[in-house]
Amino acid sequence: MGAAEKPITTPVTVECVFAIERSRTGKLLTPVGDGDNYEKAIFDLLQRQGYLEDDRLITSATWRKRFVPYGEQGFTEITIHEETEELDLVDSK
Repeated sequence: MGAAEKPITTPVTVECVFAIERSRTGKLLTPVGDGDNYEKAIFDLLQRQGYLEDDRLITSATWRKRFVPYGEQGFTEITIHEETEELDLVDSK
C-alpha cells in the first residue's frame, strides 16, 4: 500500500477483511487479536498514507477476521465507499 495521490475529503464507509495465517499446531477457532484494534490500525494507516484527509471522515465501518487455508498467505482487504446516506440528522428548526 503506497501513498495516495490525493486524499479523500468527503465522508466514507470502510469495509475490512483480515485474513490471518493459521499455524499448523494452532487450535484456535478465530485469529488472535481484537478486530477493533486491527480496524483502528487500518484507519490510522489510511490517514497517514494520504488516502483520507482525516479518519474522522469514516462514518461507519465493518470488519471480519478469518483464517486463510493452511499454506496460503494472509492478507488485508480494504474497501472504501463514498457515504451515500444523508448525514444531517438534527432538525434545524
